[in-house]
Amino acid sequence: MTKPRLTFLLPLFGSVTLPVAAEQNENTEPSGTLNLSEVVVSATRTRESIASIPGSVQVIDADQVRHQSTAGRRVSDIVGQLVPGLAPGTGGMSNFGQTLRGRSLLVLIDGVSQNSTRDNFRQLNSISPESIERIEVISGASSIYGAGASGGIINIITKRNQGETLGLRSKVGISAANNLQSQGFAYEAFQSVTGRAGPWDGYLSAALTQRDDQFDGNGKRIAQDTSQGSNLDTETYDLQARFGYELDAERALRLSLQDYKDQQKTRYSKDPKNRDEAVALKGLILGDQPHTRNQAINLDYSDSNFFEQSLQLESYWRRADALFFPDLRRGKAGVSDNNSVQDVYGLRAAIQTALPTLGNVTGHLVWGADYDRERSRQRGDQYTVDGLTYRKTGTTFELGPDLETTTRALFGQVSFDLGDWTVRGGVRRAWVESQVRDSIAYGEIVRTGRWSTLPGETLKYDATLYNLGAVYRLSETQEIFANFSQGFSLPDIQRYLRDVSSTYDISQLNAQALKVDSHELGWRANGDKWHTQITIYENTSDVTQFYDARDRVLRLINQNERVRGIETDVAYRLSDVWNTGGTYSWVKGETRQAGKWIDLPATRVSPAKTTVFAEYAPDRYSIRLQALHLANYDAAAKDNNGRSIDSYTLFDLLGSTQLPVGRMEGGIYNMNNRQYQTLFSQATARAPFTHAQGRTVGISYALDF
Repeated sequence: MTKPRLTFLLPLFGSVTLPVAAEQNENTEPSGTLNLSEVVVSATRTRESIASIPGSVQVIDADQVRHQSTAGRRVSDIVGQLVPGLAPGTGGMSNFGQTLRGRSLLVLIDGVSQNSTRDNFRQLNSISPESIERIEVISGASSIYGAGASGGIINIITKRNQGETLGLRSKVGISAANNLQSQGFAYEAFQSVTGRAGPWDGYLSAALTQRDDQFDGNGKRIAQDTSQGSNLDTETYDLQARFGYELDAERALRLSLQDYKDQQKTRYSKDPKNRDEAVALKGLILGDQPHTRNQAINLDYSDSNFFEQSLQLESYWRRADALFFPDLRRGKAGVSDNNSVQDVYGLRAAIQTALPTLGNVTGHLVWGADYDRERSRQRGDQYTVDGLTYRKTGTTFELGPDLETTTRALFGQVSFDLGDWTVRGGVRRAWVESQVRDSIAYGEIVRTGRWSTLPGETLKYDATLYNLGAVYRLSETQEIFANFSQGFSLPDIQRYLRDVSSTYDISQLNAQALKVDSHELGWRANGDKWHTQITIYENTSDVTQFYDARDRVLRLINQNERVRGIETDVAYRLSDVWNTGGTYSWVKGETRQAGKWIDLPATRVSPAKTTVFAEYAPDRYSIRLQALHLANYDAAAKDNNGRSIDSYTLFDLLGSTQLPVGRMEGGIYNMNNRQYQTLFSQATARAPFTHAQGRTVGISYALDF
């Protein structure tokens, strides 16, 4: 019998395959609970149990993803429901505004960053839920990673061969709006095949989703969101391929490929004449409609006995292509769309070294280097607009200068076990250089109509980031932890320079990187019945960057900022078949202006979010009732620094059953048919705001053979 092998990831440095004992994936815990013995990799770059990590960790397994994802649902909807401290999903193409602890989050797929210097906010929605094996969430700033992880990390780990000689999975699904109109259906199909022969293994999958129109709680067709992109009338495919080859018992090569596209094709938009209500109107004529296209290639090499150390080498390339709706007339530049394209390639190396044992003290060191190069361009095709008819004029704008950003970094992370204590610390040193090319200042075209050159510049940033934390085990089932960590984010240079004139001095952005200091203190327990995690935190910075929803511009200001909050995650096993629990997160974010603290807008900090669930799960089927409540938020509006947010409460009923052949899943989302507007729509979109989906019913059938 072939010995199973477990593939795990050292994020940003690739995947490594080591021979281990077989690990079962049978989930005997209540859905959504914390298992302290569970192994994660995103928090430390090595395989570690949650019990040894000084920080807030959450793992969303394949079963939870599957239960939450009927036809048409996206990853941003799933994590918005399950992760405390993360804002709810937008209901569209984008994850704009889904901050974590009031800061930006770093999205990884198999350990490779999906973030770019020009953030298009579509990282979470660039993979099919069916392609996901698990999602690891690390809340709080991280010095273990590069730029972008000032609020936390979401690492999406994909499915791959788990030792099967041959395995296939087929799935079909359908969902419908409450009115059961044929125009409101969504369809999905998924097929995967995996196999292993000798030293070779492989995994191939294709996920296809077709979403038609969407309807609100009153049964009316939802209008197009022309700012970030809607779900309605979209076609999505996600093609995945992973191949592995074992050179010998200690060395392996692995190749991963992905091609993802999310394309809108609709005849409906928002009625431009109705200023009081967002009304869907048929008749849109627009050739190039919003899309997301991501392609990626990863090739990595692992050696578990590299001079008695573990070595991982990774090379990768990815392209992110996002097109936005020609949404807004901008002065004398008129109306244009926005096409943002980034090409990224990089090389990474990491070595894990066991440290000498001193008495009862054991430890290990992970150290290495990484190199990353990104080319980013952003263009806009100008349109003439006649009602809902959009025609290109032939004029193309540079929406910010072309950028070429190079990142070099060295890092080291050390861990020591001293009886009931685990102590972790480390440092990362990064050097970033952004070459800003000469461009035509779009902001000047908007204001004056003149085409003038904005001279380029080379911007340089560097940062030394530290982390230090400790875990103390109170007993076999619970511990307390404390952690300090620093995160680092670059300014969105391309977006910021989109609005400036040709006389703007680009060099003043040299000192405008954003460094975050994060502190957290927590307690977690994993008993026979109770599973609990409670964390209090604060993060601070002396530079603030946020999107001003009122003026619709990016703000980058030298001023102090602080975000404080509390997160709880509780589950309780009532009996062998009944489970209940929920999460709660509260956050307060402030920035200091004119000598006083004012509250941050809801584009930065999510209003208080509460979720609860009750689950009945005997042997062959399960039923789960869950609710999400988002609180009111008017503090920023009172400070004239954002919009007021109205609360809403949503209920979902989810179920699954094992059939004699195959498995059936189903769900009723927004079961109370609430008429509401998402947090994204209220906080960000241009009035009149579109409504969210009303009651939606979905069902799917899957067969493994």
